[in-house]
Amino acid sequence: MAQRQGTHVPAVRAASEKNLGITQRSASINFSWTGDIRKRYTDFLVYEIRKDGSTVHLREYEEQQPSVPKPAPAKPTPETVAPSTEPGIEIKPVSDEDRTKLVDLIGETATEKLIKLDEAVQAKQTISAGERTVVFDPITDRAQRASLHQEIRRIFDNRIETLANNIGVITATPSKWSKNNRVGGHGPRANNSNNSRSRDQSKSFTQLGGEYLHFTMYKENKDTMDAVNTIARLLKVKATNFGFAGTKDRRAGTVQRISVHRQRASNLIWLNTRLPNIKVGDFSHSKEPLQLGQHGGNEFVITLKNCKPLGGAGCSVDQRVRKLREAVEFGLAYLQRHGYINYYGLQRFGTYAIGTHLLGMKVLKEDYEGVLDDILHVEDHFLHEAFDLEEQEPAHTNDFHNSRDDYNRAKAITIWKTTRNAEKALAILPKRFSSEAAIIRHLGKNSKDFMGALLSITRGMRMMYIHAYQSYVWNHMASKRWAMYGPTVVEGDLVLVSNDQSPAEADSEDNENFYAQARALTQEDIASGKYTIFDVVLPTPGYDVIYPRNEIGKAYVDFMKKTENGGLDPYDMRRRQKEFSLSGNYRHMLGRFIGEPQYAIRVYNDDTEQMYPTDLDFCNAANAKKKAATAKACTSPPLLANWAHFTNNTAQYDQAITNERRRKASESLESDGVVVARETWIQTGLDGSDKRVKIARHTEEYETKVPVEKINEKVADNANNGIISFSATDTPTLAKGLSDLYYEAAAQQTVVESEDGTIKQEQDVMLTEESTASKADTMEVDAVTHEATPQSNQSALADTENSMVISNSEKDGTTDTKEAANLIVPVLHSPSENPLASVDNSEVIRSSPDASKLAVILKFQLRSSNYATVVLRELMGTLEEDDAADDVSFDGN
Repeated sequence: MAQRQGTHVPAVRAASEKNLGITQRSASINFSWTGDIRKRYTDFLVYEIRKDGSTVHLREYEEQQPSVPKPAPAKPTPETVAPSTEPGIEIKPVSDEDRTKLVDLIGETATEKLIKLDEAVQAKQTISAGERTVVFDPITDRAQRASLHQEIRRIFDNRIETLANNIGVITATPSKWSKNNRVGGHGPRANNSNNSRSRDQSKSFTQLGGEYLHFTMYKENKDTMDAVNTIARLLKVKATNFGFAGTKDRRAGTVQRISVHRQRASNLIWLNTRLPNIKVGDFSHSKEPLQLGQHGGNEFVITLKNCKPLGGAGCSVDQRVRKLREAVEFGLAYLQRHGYINYYGLQRFGTYAIGTHLLGMKVLKEDYEGVLDDILHVEDHFLHEAFDLEEQEPAHTNDFHNSRDDYNRAKAITIWKTTRNAEKALAILPKRFSSEAAIIRHLGKNSKDFMGALLSITRGMRMMYIHAYQSYVWNHMASKRWAMYGPTVVEGDLVLVSNDQSPAEADSEDNENFYAQARALTQEDIASGKYTIFDVVLPTPGYDVIYPRNEIGKAYVDFMKKTENGGLDPYDMRRRQKEFSLSGNYRHMLGRFIGEPQYAIRVYNDDTEQMYPTDLDFCNAANAKKKAATAKACTSPPLLANWAHFTNNTAQYDQAITNERRRKASESLESDGVVVARETWIQTGLDGSDKRVKIARHTEEYETKVPVEKINEKVADNANNGIISFSATDTPTLAKGLSDLYYEAAAQQTVVESEDGTIKQEQDVMLTEESTASKADTMEVDAVTHEATPQSNQSALADTENSMVISNSEKDGTTDTKEAANLIVPVLHSPSENPLASVDNSEVIRSSPDASKLAVILKFQLRSSNYATVVLRELMGTLEEDDAADDVSFDGN
């Protein structure tokens, strides 16, 4: 099936919504503005919400750095050094015939590098990061790539593994099964001595907290199953070892928690350097896996670009911003109070020209051959371009709808339909089209077993088809119900029987109310005022549900019996194939936000601009800051690290102190006869000697204004009494100075004045080395020092978290941006009760002075079964009169 195109464009999206029954709006007024959805994947951000209401964010991730080999000890002469091959190891050479095959496939240079790598693996030599990877030139022919993979596995006896990326570049690395424990680099079982998490390998799963490793996964342009299958393939484990609470959109940047059985964090960290669109981090162990439904919903941060308010044509930017702000404010305030029609969104029906609901309709009609034909459908424009551009990249390679995989799919299906050669078709068909592959593989063995071919598809995919048909019917019935009665509760409406929860809680629908029971409202129920429109539910067709006892119940029958809707009977939903028998479920008519929605408006020029930072942006900024701090610490003058360092370098420290004192003396003015106290010393000698120790320097020069001889007399008197004291007015402010490096190594000397005026000495053991640096340098060194301790990692994690949620706060209300981790984050405003009195246009972010396009950033939370695109549709309204509802007929007239 070819993909449905252009749904990010309002006009195309409206046509698709009309076909799927999405025709009504809960608001009686039109908020009248439009915008483009998903101009880029990261314009649509989705964050999983835990059961406790907290939002899942990727706080940090690590990229495993190549191990740096230790310098070898000095050797007599390089010529006498023997190769580092362990005794008794026999290296199997590559035959001339195999060498020739490799040269034909990858060229002479790559062949030599590959053979050299294999010899090092066999000899169990230590292989540096730069030598352990061999990259071949791109190979666009899929069959040739497959042949190369097979030949390398055969020739090198699985000691070398290969992996191709999406443009045909193949990378060869030592296999983790090669039994060479001296291979350095990024493999899951590589030497992790430089990794802060390597110590988890020495602990049992009980010590770590459980057999299930939980981690946060950030992904772009991949659905959840695709990402999990990719990770499972690289870890060489089954995808069934993974668990998650729910699937997330493919055309988005999403964050969610994942669990995997009997894996360690150090085994997954290397994936961050291997997978550009997937990042994993925030590892923890648990005794239980994640399961479907174990989340409380999703948080969305959505950027709508090229926004246009009603009547904005020909207006200035400021005027358009004002109109748009008022429309957004009105819309959010209305939906927060009155809710939205809880339609199933477009993604429920697939991204292809033939929707999944049409496949489900044919399954329920038991037209299995027709289902298979629709699954293997190819549109003409894909077919022509796929064969016309065999030797070159398709013209729209970077476009979502015209990717390389779609063209290869078109070629493979066409080959199957014209030649019935399943093997040849499967060699071209991309792996992600698993349903098409299963059908072709089965029909290649039994061309007339249509039922068997359909059952060869995963059960989840088959059920998705028939559930999509149920959703299709529900959407049309919801539109019919709202068109007839609006928000009024009428006799015969259905409500759930055990409805002790609030409407918002009841609508969580973690299991879609599959086992709930409903009843029809009577006139007495309505008169009691107990029920509102938020309590009303509508059923999806099934044998275990009841239908409304009013005109809507009749509408189910009239709608489903139409030929274009399958000619089905809502009261006859059992099928000979048991899994295709639908029990049905109930879904609330209206949905509501979780919490308070927020928004911001930006003025921009470039549609590719990232308006709101992703979690990956935050993490990259934090990692860059850490690297910069580390680099600065490495290049800055060495600080006194510890006492042992001082004792081994006393001459250098003494000379440094002497040089500093000489410099100060040479730069100081001649004495004016006034004593200036800059340092405080304490007598240490007990034998009458003059031994003393300086305990501090003063932050401010203290002029005594007392003749020298009187000060000397006072000091002598105090010395005779065994104390050093000053009056309250004479006590200087004390602080550490540059010449105190000697004392900073062992202890921080402080002076505290006691109640009786005696100055006492206290020692605080130093914890870090940054106390000798300036205040600015201290912050940089602090980041480096904290990196090494678990406590400090938690602190850094908290800092990152604070930077992420900073935009939720509007404490000052004076700016529309705040800086978090060196990224500009728009401040999101909550809708006011009076949109006309909202903040002025001066707070709007402008990417440049001449920017003219408008973008709206929305942030809101929904229950797991609700669709963000449905909320956007209700919120935006339309710029034109929509007579779609008048075009839909339910009674056949």
